[in-house]
Amino acid sequence: MRNAIKIVLGLSVFMVMQGSMLAQKRLVDQVKQDVNNMSLTVDNYKDAINKIEPALSNDETKDDAEAWYTAGDLNFKLYDKCVDLKSIGQSVDENLMYSALLIGYDKMMQALKLDSVPELDKKGNPKFGKDGKPKVKTKFSKKIIETLFKHFDDYRFAGSVFYVNQKNYASAYRAWEVYTTMPFTGYAKRGKFNADDSSIGKYCYMKGVAAKMNDDNARALDSFLRAIELGYDSKEVFDFAISCAETSGNGDVLVALVRSAYEHYGKEDQKYITFLINYAITNKNYEVATQVIDMAIAEYPNNAEYYDLKGVLVESQTGSIENSYEYFKKCLEIDPEHVNGNFDMGRYYYNLALQTEKNPDATSEQITAQFAKAKPYLEKAYSANPSNSAAKDALKNIYYHLGDAEKFEQLEHQ
Repeated sequence: MRNAIKIVLGLSVFMVMQGSMLAQKRLVDQVKQDVNNMSLTVDNYKDAINKIEPALSNDETKDDAEAWYTAGDLNFKLYDKCVDLKSIGQSVDENLMYSALLIGYDKMMQALKLDSVPELDKKGNPKFGKDGKPKVKTKFSKKIIETLFKHFDDYRFAGSVFYVNQKNYASAYRAWEVYTTMPFTGYAKRGKFNADDSSIGKYCYMKGVAAKMNDDNARALDSFLRAIELGYDSKEVFDFAISCAETSGNGDVLVALVRSAYEHYGKEDQKYITFLINYAITNKNYEVATQVIDMAIAEYPNNAEYYDLKGVLVESQTGSIENSYEYFKKCLEIDPEHVNGNFDMGRYYYNLALQTEKNPDATSEQITAQFAKAKPYLEKAYSANPSNSAAKDALKNIYYHLGDAEKFEQLEHQ
């Protein structure tokens, strides 16, 4: 009797499970039939999309390729319907339209993932190909790939709409991500996509900007690096990538980017070589810094900035500013108004004045003369950059030693 009850209960559970599965299958079939039997409006498509959604989360059908394919197909048809309406001058909900394009892609990709079914022989065992790999058969993959390929360029335009019209940077990134990755998925031959690597690289750059606008530094950096890799290596790409690498603290990538930027654009913008040298000095990598600055001076012998940086490097490396005089002097010979050059030459003479002041054998005239030498350089540097507190403090001490009470008081109240 108990066994009979168990059998009945087991059959009941099985029948409930089968009933649930059949109900979800019927739901998918009903949605497909509804779509095929009528000319749908935008609202009809929206209703059909909402109707099939439960099948995507139901335990019995969430791994069913057909359910995901149907949901994806509905979203692409909704998008196509909106395109048709726009073509005849009717207004459409652009957010709904282009969001359907993104949702459709995600649904189709899930369907593609589930659409590989092992081929079985009559005994139910897997079949194997000549390469030793299990044979698989697909039902929807060809249609999925055709749909994605047909809408490839739409993702490029969708990104622009999300970015420019809606300021929706996350969706802009997503649309451009689809556009820039689809040609390399292997679903269709690379040559079939009507966009060369550099053009795709441009939109890698654009999605990087979108990620940056959305405060997603990691994705932004990856996008900019991919743009450069694909040959879209404009100065703006390097500048954005350098900013992201610096923010993330990725020193190796940062240095590699700045080096590459210098090779491409060093003649028109000296900030790259300056950055490399300062970075190397900060990290006490004097060997690299020396190689970089000597290369820059050899290539641009009339660049005042590089001589000043060389002087700073020598000072950092040796621990003494006295070894840097010739470089600061050369800097100011090329450009007498160079702000940092004047500041550094002023520091040189100011340091000598302080040393002279400590010498018990030095006369007051000798001390005053050294402070006087530092004065014009530091005045020029401070005038050009009033936020330079080091120059301000040194000038106050100089005016004190020179007995210039008026200028001392002026600085005191600035």
